[in-house]
Amino acid sequence: MKNIKIVLQRGGAARVLVGDVNGQQTVGEALEALGGTDIGQDLIHAEDHDGPVDLKTPVQALVSGEGEGGPALLRLHQGRCQRVSVNVTFNGVTKSRDFPPVTRVGHVHQWATHSAFGMSPRDAAEHVLELEGGDERPDSDTQIGTQTDGTLCAVAFDLVPFKRVEG
Repeated sequence: MKNIKIVLQRGGAARVLVGDVNGQQTVGEALEALGGTDIGQDLIHAEDHDGPVDLKTPVQALVSGEGEGGPALLRLHQGRCQRVSVNVTFNGVTKSRDFPPVTRVGHVHQWATHSAFGMSPRDAAEHVLELEGGDERPDSDTQIGTQTDGTLCAVAFDLVPFKRVEG
């Protein structure tokens, strides 16, 4: 069985755990191999899967393809949120949608720019998501569940122009 690279992010935490596991291991065994994470009442979500996954599920069953030139990749999220309510504000208009906490900021950006606000691809490329009320712009690979405070399953963004420094 091929190894599978797991990327685990946790609700309310910036730290990312990364490791290779055997695809026949269960999710619970894989999480333990990544550093003995304490699951407690937390839920585990896998990218491209709508609801929480059972800890007895084989890791291989959650992978939807082979890695490009390396091991297959499985992104997991550990947290208390079943869904994260996302608000995106652009030009004074706010659009909302719920996402699984494992959803990456890049996917939310795509939804906001194309589906919610109907931007052209060029305009979309010139805008970024910024946490509401601040100047923090999470990377596109950041899971939205990490942007919650761990108790409130919501996050708000402003869709703002990406300012280029020319000179």
